[in-house]
Amino acid sequence: METSAGSVQLIAFDLDGTLLNSKKEISPRTRKALEAARAAGIFTIPITGRQYDDIHREVKELAHPWVIANNGAQILSAPEGELLFSRTLEGDTALALLETARDLKALIFGACGAGGIFDHRGRGFEEGVTRRILRRREFLSGEDWMAGYPLDDLAELIRTEKQNFIKFVLLFEDPGERQRAFDLFLPRKDLYVTFFDQDNMEILPAGINKGTALAAAAERLGVPLSRVMALGDSDNDREMIRAAGIGVAMGNALDSVKREADRITLSCDEDGAAAAIESALPSASA
Repeated sequence: METSAGSVQLIAFDLDGTLLNSKKEISPRTRKALEAARAAGIFTIPITGRQYDDIHREVKELAHPWVIANNGAQILSAPEGELLFSRTLEGDTALALLETARDLKALIFGACGAGGIFDHRGRGFEEGVTRRILRRREFLSGEDWMAGYPLDDLAELIRTEKQNFIKFVLLFEDPGERQRAFDLFLPRKDLYVTFFDQDNMEILPAGINKGTALAAAAERLGVPLSRVMALGDSDNDREMIRAAGIGVAMGNALDSVKREADRITLSCDEDGAAAAIESALPSASA
């Protein structure tokens, strides 16, 4: 059931393709809208697939009271970054995932803590996929995707150092290889499989997604889901948009996301997030 303007108590928003424009920036209008929401007593919670270290400082400062990272697997205080909740893949599950993923022509990234580690084993690394993908992608403004993160043997870290991984991200050059990965992992009932762009896949424990994280956050804050607005654009936003009283898809969202939404706003380059947030302010119903 859709909530009327002026009764929204919590606004949850994705970052890339939603709050951030295609240049990975927060527009002045979007910043002003979030500041107005906070001034009106509305909770403002980013729910992103990014690791905490990869979230703009500006976003953390606009968030209240939490940031939800890694597709719902971590909840951290804002802007301090104190870890309040974390869910990881079990060691045996993670090892089995790596064994399968290493046979794919993909770059493998393991998220842990606030950052992560690239795997230097497997077909993707040996065939040079790692260098090509890092050179091509610019996930953070002016930097290669996750530049500066270390390379290591993820399986060895799990076995000998008992390293826990929150999720694995697979990046592909070949769409056919990506589809093969979906065919391998989607049938697994112990996993949640999603994506945030057309060349990747994210694998998390079953039951962990942006929708379950949003529901948990709303309950802890005493906010009914009917009074929640959620904004997103990609596959990993579908559960969040479905759970919220007002699910808003960006104009640049996937068609599958738009089908889940109660409303469709403008694109991320047209201040679509700002327009949606402004519509939820008490002044909008005056």
